[in-house]
Amino acid sequence: MALFIMLTITLIPWFFALVGLIGAVIGFSSGLFGIGGALVATPLLRLLVDMPPMLALATPLPVALPAAISGSVAYYKGGLIDFKVVRNVLLTALPANLIGTWLTQYVAGYVMMLCTAGFMLLVGGTFFVRGWLFKEVDEQERSSPLALAFTGAVAGFLAGFLAIGGGLVMVPAFVRVLRMRFKKASATSLFAVAVLSIPASIGHFWLGHIDVVVALMLSVVAAPMSFLGAKAAITLRNKTLERLYGTFMVFFALYFLYRQL
Repeated sequence: MALFIMLTITLIPWFFALVGLIGAVIGFSSGLFGIGGALVATPLLRLLVDMPPMLALATPLPVALPAAISGSVAYYKGGLIDFKVVRNVLLTALPANLIGTWLTQYVAGYVMMLCTAGFMLLVGGTFFVRGWLFKEVDEQERSSPLALAFTGAVAGFLAGFLAIGGGLVMVPAFVRVLRMRFKKASATSLFAVAVLSIPASIGHFWLGHIDVVVALMLSVVAAPMSFLGAKAAITLRNKTLERLYGTFMVFFALYFLYRQL
């Protein structure tokens, strides 16, 4: 008994430190790249804290709300959020989100982890190639309601199914399909992520997939770090952001995939 108490006292500070570190990464990456941070948090909670797969998957979801709001404030002040795009995306994203959340109860946690790593690698790879191999060019922004509806449906479904916030779908879609500059795409995506995190969090909480204590600990650190990430993004070149985004996602996805296999 005495040994158990000593081990608990010794490990608790490390646990708090690791969760705080994960919260900082969630927040800063959320603000910097407009992805919500949940996708990054899932492998970190698995690797550093050894959280069970489904809890690691969904616990970061409620953290996306304060983090996304904090980052969106900085982007709003910079005039970078396209609210018309947000509205059109959410029309299909919200119902698709409920479907994705409902389906998670029928899929094994191990499979979810592999899907998360694979999706990170796919999206990160496209931006890695684009950021390092292609020159930055000025292109006219497009307006495509059909593309936005499809983007919203995919982003919403994956936000519920993989608990990724949806930004990992929206940012590339906004950049590639609508020809948005990366900063504007990140800002617009982050605001949509804030809205999408609400139904996804409620659904996963109802399914018992969220550790409320850890979520609160992550939120305390993630919210201010998201604001700092957004402020950093505003000062960086779009091409630099694309390179950082692609490189970070590819290497992180490869490491996580290796650990899962």
